[in-house]
Amino acid sequence: MTVEALRSAAEDLFRRGDPGAAFAAAVAGLARIPDDPELLRIAGNCALVMGDDTAALGWYSRAIDADPRAVEPRVNAGLIHRKHHRLDAARRMLRECLAIDADNRAAWLNLASCYVNEGEPQAGEAVAREAIARCGDLADLRWNLALVLLEQQAWREGWRHHAARAALPGFFPPPWSGAPTARRLGDLTALRPGARVVCHGEQGLGDEILFAGMLREFAAAVRDRGASLALACNPRLRTVFARNFDMPLLDTEAGERALASADWVVAIGDLGRFHRNEPEAFPRHRGYLAPDPGRVDSIRAELVARAAGRPLVGLAWSGGRPRTHAAYRRIPLAAWLPLVSQPACFVSLQYTDDEAEVESLRRRHRIEVLRVPHLTRHEDYGETFALVAALDLVVTVPTSVLHVAGAVGRACFVVMDRRAAWRECSADGRLPWYPLTHERFVRHGDGEGWGRVLEAAARSYATWIAMRRR
Repeated sequence: MTVEALRSAAEDLFRRGDPGAAFAAAVAGLARIPDDPELLRIAGNCALVMGDDTAALGWYSRAIDADPRAVEPRVNAGLIHRKHHRLDAARRMLRECLAIDADNRAAWLNLASCYVNEGEPQAGEAVAREAIARCGDLADLRWNLALVLLEQQAWREGWRHHAARAALPGFFPPPWSGAPTARRLGDLTALRPGARVVCHGEQGLGDEILFAGMLREFAAAVRDRGASLALACNPRLRTVFARNFDMPLLDTEAGERALASADWVVAIGDLGRFHRNEPEAFPRHRGYLAPDPGRVDSIRAELVARAAGRPLVGLAWSGGRPRTHAAYRRIPLAAWLPLVSQPACFVSLQYTDDEAEVESLRRRHRIEVLRVPHLTRHEDYGETFALVAALDLVVTVPTSVLHVAGAVGRACFVVMDRRAAWRECSADGRLPWYPLTHERFVRHGDGEGWGRVLEAAARSYATWIAMRRR
């Protein structure tokens, strides 16, 4: 078989979804022509799809050496570096690609993504705007622009671009991913008497809880226009939302029927464009979702019996997944010594397996952290709401309990890296979503440990407990 035939066979196998066979064909060709850029590119793509990022980078490097003007290997190498938070390398590789092909959409999209949640929103805004100017008004580029604008609290324009995610395939869960963009509500004045509106949840639990702070305002606006509103939420939030909102709650099957008959569909994440366009529009509240009071009393009584008169402090030290910046949202429990050495009964709010870290802290430092997995891992998230409401204080990295604390009006310390999502960003030590309850402690320096930030949180805790005693 000729090298041209091996190239064609490898490419065909890869496109048909058989990267293993495609890789074998590419390697067979490279045994005859070791520096063939196309075969090196295909080998890199196969390694990437099979999950071997290190090998993929090696193949892409060889492909670039063989063809200094190669575009695709640079784009994919940039994607790998971004995935592993090697931002300087990712940006450099993508800039090299754009120096060769100034209008390459994949390179612009990946480059803009390199600035989202990375603590550089102004630079990200400039990149996203240039990308849109060169590549057109693409939904994924507008989505990136929205995120860096919201990081800067440029609310009105940020929400406008935020709506572009409705055009991204598979962004919303079924059945809402099938809602035609034309039926998505973008202006309250479009509502007419008798119109049927369905609001659906999206993204993670924390997002739905945060956005639920606008549901009463939205429901009132819908009602004032003579229209009706139904809500489809994450099943784990159903009991909490049913307790707090006077509107029909839809399950998946009912949601499919409602989608077929609704006049308008709106994602809960789009409520901001109606109700939070200016700083003055953020209410100074102390909670907006009430958990089951009987359950709160029961849990608090159980915890108080074990607290020996100490304040009850919930602690969450790990959150997120690799694609949601988990690297910046995890602080090993052992690093929290400045705080957990303070007088308090600490309660784990972890929804992941925390037993080994809690036991290590007890064994090495004789510090107990209560574990309540029957509450934190319950399928009904109302149990977590009741637990958080039963506490005196919550200390957490950016994760869903941050928003639970805000929703129930519980005081909360947020310990975070400057590289954070827009939800946790602020111009000062407070969060606009929870202005009276939440205080931020931010690690700013690249490569800096968590010691300084946790010591600051410990000092604030000492002040908090002194005020509590007074």
